[in-house]
Amino acid sequence: MRNLLIVVLVLAVAVSAGARSIADSYVELVSPTAISPGETHTFTFGVYNASTDAEWITDVLITFPDGWVADEGSMSYVPIVPDPIRPSWDMLVPDGPTAMWLDNDGGYGELWGDEYTTVSVDVAVATQLYGIPIYWCLYGDIWGDPPHELCGCIDFEVSPVEEQSWASIKALYR
Repeated sequence: MRNLLIVVLVLAVAVSAGARSIADSYVELVSPTAISPGETHTFTFGVYNASTDAEWITDVLITFPDGWVADEGSMSYVPIVPDPIRPSWDMLVPDGPTAMWLDNDGGYGELWGDEYTTVSVDVAVATQLYGIPIYWCLYGDIWGDPPHELCGCIDFEVSPVEEQSWASIKALYR
């Protein structure tokens, strides 16, 4: 009986060691490091798939604060291998502050294990700031062990807009 228990424990450790998940994958803000309200900025994010085997990232969603608007026409990404055979993400902004890079070709995913890419989008930043974090979610192809979805947030610095009085404006023209 004791030997059976040891065999079961060894098999459990072996199976978990070969887990196919996207644990430890991430999204990071590459640029900008600071923004000003009321302006349009290009946001570039690095996306890393930490899977050690065949769990591939299918979708990347990035949601900006309320009142910010992502420009679908400005979305891009850097393909890992520029190859017409390898699939590529469809890029869209379905609802104002959310930008999506989606695997709509029926394949297993676009970002393979131990790969890093960058995605970019122009965003019109609201004049009033409602919540500073940018939220992100990564979705895997559901191969192997969970997690197949990871979400997090990125905080960054917002440059305050200086109040100007009539006196300070008049002083500029003297």
